[in-house]
Amino acid sequence: MQRLRLAEGVPEGLEVWRLALDLNAPVADDDDRLLSRAEWQRAQRLRHHADVVRAVATRAALRRLLSAHTGIAPEKLVFTQSAYGKPALENAGGPAFNVSHSGHVALIALAPGGAVGVDIERCRSEAELAPLQGLVLSPSEQLDHALPFMERWVVKEAVLKALGLGIADHLRALSITSSLGPPDTYHLEHSLPVSSPLQAWPLPAPSGYAAALGYVKSYIQS
Repeated sequence: MQRLRLAEGVPEGLEVWRLALDLNAPVADDDDRLLSRAEWQRAQRLRHHADVVRAVATRAALRRLLSAHTGIAPEKLVFTQSAYGKPALENAGGPAFNVSHSGHVALIALAPGGAVGVDIERCRSEAELAPLQGLVLSPSEQLDHALPFMERWVVKEAVLKALGLGIADHLRALSITSSLGPPDTYHLEHSLPVSSPLQAWPLPAPSGYAAALGYVKSYIQS
């Protein structure tokens, strides 16, 4: 697992870790034993071995990171879940967190306060993505071609995951443009049901992937 170097301007205390996944390897016993029975059962319901590896390895890595921050043994951590499925630690003393995986890469983001979201996606061809543009891009984004579609997509998902909102229902309510201010950040405009300032930054990703980090310092739903 590798801790990523984040862009200037990212609040102190935020961490993003990248995990390289060997999708052909058997599930590691050291990972398997850390999962709760419910987590293990969810993983076993996945049809493809690669998906099982992603699920188990990412959850085990998350538990290890949270254990290091809380002092609680990784296998003893207990999670709750929001109405939209966003997990959190049952005791409020630990950091906020979010995970994402795609292909052979997983990302885990931690924040000492507020709400954090992360997303990584394998890049696809423009022809493959064309039918999705009307579902994902806001009207203003459809007229602005300054950013690649996949870049906007991962930023939207990271921000909406931080907020814990239903992603499909709110993609077009959030517009992403390059910032005119600090480098390596985004300008966000939205009609989302929140009154807190939203922030997002690009993340370093392997060739063929796009990734982003979203953060809300104090999440107040309007």
